[in-house]
Order: sequence, then structure tokens, then C-alpha cells
Amino acid sequence: MKIFFMLFIFLPSLVLGSNFNQIKKALKEDGFGEIIPEEFHPLISQYAKNPISVSNNSIIGDKSIMFEVNNGECGEEPKSSDCDTDRERSEIYYSHEEWKKVKWYKFNILLPKDFNSIAPATMSLIQWKRLNPSKVLVMFRHTHAGLTFNRNNDSFEDSEIVLKRNDELLGQWTEIIFNTNWHPDEDKGFMKVWIDGILKVDFKGTSNTSKGEELNLRYGLYASAISRYKKVFNTEIIPQRVIYFDGVSAESKCEKLLDKTECNKLLSQTIEKYELFMYDKNDKKFHNHSIVKLPINFLK
Repeated sequence: MKIFFMLFIFLPSLVLGSNFNQIKKALKEDGFGEIIPEEFHPLISQYAKNPISVSNNSIIGDKSIMFEVNNGECGEEPKSSDCDTDRERSEIYYSHEEWKKVKWYKFNILLPKDFNSIAPATMSLIQWKRLNPSKVLVMFRHTHAGLTFNRNNDSFEDSEIVLKRNDELLGQWTEIIFNTNWHPDEDKGFMKVWIDGILKVDFKGTSNTSKGEELNLRYGLYASAISRYKKVFNTEIIPQRVIYFDGVSAESKCEKLLDKTECNKLLSQTIEKYELFMYDKNDKKFHNHSIVKLPINFLK
């Protein structure tokens, strides 16, 4: 009886761990280049129903990775707890990202047509953090406005650039190309983002901090400040969230990630203005007046 009880307690984490090789194999089939998935994020709830799985809903090859989070699926570790800090997540974790070197990233994401937004809670889809000290650098997030690019106030002056609005985002695959060098020198750092082949962010300046040389990447679904949603919508239940990722890869040169013709098309583009999302933590829905058009030199 004692042995059976121990197996029951640890069964959820064993089941989750047994799937990682399948996830890694599906990612490898698309060619993940210079980023190698390391593990499921340790703060995924051990009681999660179906946090990460292989799906045939794909745009590249015949497989994608589906992430799912349901109400109350928060995880805990001995020194950290999402349950105590207003968070829920389902993410794949990568480490040992290099700084001061150019990197090209590609993600294909699909938020279903009936995706359950939990705005005004924050929902990160892709994020990079520096370690020691642990601080967020940038995030791709889902907000009332749609897909946004966040230079996070952990490390920079906070900004939320609108990349693709919900009426075009939901129910369709979206290609994200992100190019940076994670450089702390304002004369060398830069960040560029293309959405479906169109330049949306072109920033030159500090792209890392002088402390915390080690970086890591994680993507999937990471919700924080979920109490905002509960307060605004007067509920204790957070709806189910699902997202698909496909063709995730990264290389040191564009030509390794894409063909030369496509690289030339991307690099020939310019941008004149940004759409800045000025969100409010008490907003129940999107307001057009929350979008402000600003010149490209406003980013810091």
C-alpha cells in the first residue's frame, strides 16, 4: 500500500517527463538549429491535465506542439511557487543562450479562433530572461490589442508594440522572425521583429543589461497577475487557454534560417511608426483610444 501511494503522488510528474522526448523529437524534425530544448518548465503543475503535447495541427511538417493551461494549474517548487504569486504556466525551457552575438529566431504560432483571452492579466507567449540576477528582457504577449512585443520594465523602459491585432491573429498561423544580438552596448545593440514577413520593430540601442550574462528562452503559455482577470470579470475561474507552436528554430545567420531571397526581402524593409498599446490593468475589453502611434525613435 505504501509503494502504491508513493507512485500515485509522483505519477503526474512521471507522465509529464515521459513526454519530453516526444516533444523534443517533434521539434527536431522541423530543425531547431542552435537552440536545443532542455526541459519542461519546472513550475508546470504536476496535476495539469494536458500541459504540453504533440499535435497534428501544423503549418510546417506534420506536427506542432500544443500548450494548454486550465484553471488552477499552478506549479510549486521548494523555493518558488506560482500558486503563491498569482501565476499559471505551461512552457518549454531553454538555457545557455549567448549574449553579444547575433541571433535569428523563428516561431510559428496559432491562437485558436475561440482563444480565451485572460486580459487584463498578462499572458506571455515567448520570453527571454537574463539570469543572476533573474530579470525579463523581452516578451511576445497576448493582450486586449492582440499580439504585442514587450521590452520589459524589468530591464528597459516598458513598452508594448502592437504586432498583429486580434481580428487578424486569432484562427490563423502567424510567423514571427526576431533578430537581435542581446548586447548591453547602446551603440551595438538592436532588435528587429517581422510578422508574416512585414517589419514591425526596428530598434537600435541597449538590448541587454551589463549584469547577468547568461540568458534563457521559454515559450508556451505563461500567465501572471491572473487576479486582474478575476477582479474585472467578477469570477474565480480562469478559462482554458491553448496555443500551438510550429517550426521553432534559431540560427546565427539569416541565410541559415531562411533562404537568401527571403532574407533580402526582410532586410530591405523600413518602418516609420509604431502602434503603442497603452493598456490599463482594469480594462475589460480593447479600446481603440488605447493605441497611440509614435515614431520609431521613442523606444529606449
